[in-house]
Amino acid sequence: MKFFKRVVTALFSNADYEAAISAIQEAIRSEQLAPQDKKQKATRFVQPQGWRSQIDGIDWVERDLYAKENKMPLETVADLLVVLKSIIRS
Repeated sequence: MKFFKRVVTALFSNADYEAAISAIQEAIRSEQLAPQDKKQKATRFVQPQGWRSQIDGIDWVERDLYAKENKMPLETVADLLVVLKSIIRS
């Protein structure tokens, strides 16, 4: 198992990612967020539900590393959704 995949599995449950995906998709449906927006813009829709972290900032760091390890782009909201869905499937 790849290192960052183990980190993701250890820190977050699929329910956390599913909640994040739902919140982002709802924001897109309500036109508060666009798929081409920068990924960081999605934070305000997910944060209230709490992407929990043992260390401040680990959320974006581990997602960025997971995406790099799996050769996935992670610049836009659409990219973020693909990465989150990939994490759930893995």
